[in-house]
Amino acid sequence: MNKVSDFNAKTWDQWSREDFVWTLPFSAEQFAWAKERDIEPILTPLKKAPLWWFDGLGKRVLGLASGGGQQGPELTAHGYDVTILDMSNRQLLADKLVAQREGYSIKLVKADMTNLFPFADQYFDFIVHPVSNCYVEDIEHVWREAYRVLRPGGALMSGWTNPIMYMVDEAALYSEDVPLEIKFALPYNSRLEEQKGLKITTEGGYQFSHTLDTQIGGQLRAGFLLKDFFEDNEENNRLGKYCSLYAATLAVKPG
Repeated sequence: MNKVSDFNAKTWDQWSREDFVWTLPFSAEQFAWAKERDIEPILTPLKKAPLWWFDGLGKRVLGLASGGGQQGPELTAHGYDVTILDMSNRQLLADKLVAQREGYSIKLVKADMTNLFPFADQYFDFIVHPVSNCYVEDIEHVWREAYRVLRPGGALMSGWTNPIMYMVDEAALYSEDVPLEIKFALPYNSRLEEQKGLKITTEGGYQFSHTLDTQIGGQLRAGFLLKDFFEDNEENNRLGKYCSLYAATLAVKPG
């Protein structure tokens, strides 16, 4: 992994030790409940992906940057053949422990999605990619690789962050004590901000905002057809009073 990815892997390991909400694996009760209800994969904080997104898809699924024992158990509970790719050891360990506890098989791959995905062409029927490309500087590479490993007719379900959140200090999003004022230009690039004196810590890691041109246009340029889109928000985020803070897309590989 490169410097940025290596640091971000350590960041997620740290968040896992601190029980950050997106690192908490399914309990036995949650897994049992998942088997009794319709599939509800987590792409963004509050809304669930529509059930019809799964119509006509096969069973071989890649959870892209989906470690943590949430998406993996959810998908497995509904009979999918799941592979999880993540660069955090602790996030992958969470999936391993849930699988051992519940007695199912899951493929766990430690890899960096900024590199070539370690899978054959046209291997997967669909990809679940929750909010995480804010930790990747070049997301068009991610879209191209997702396209490559999907079979024709396969689908990419991806969640992502509204770049407006990167215009202000992260602390201002959640604390009334910090002024909610514009501080950074877009697209935000913490690697470049570091060169200006910003200190990068494992409280936030290296993050990058992305334009709509690279989020949506990038998927289209990779070859996908956009089939659906929804917006979402986040509890206790001060900017959420003024606009939606997250979005998700369903993109399909023609064929």
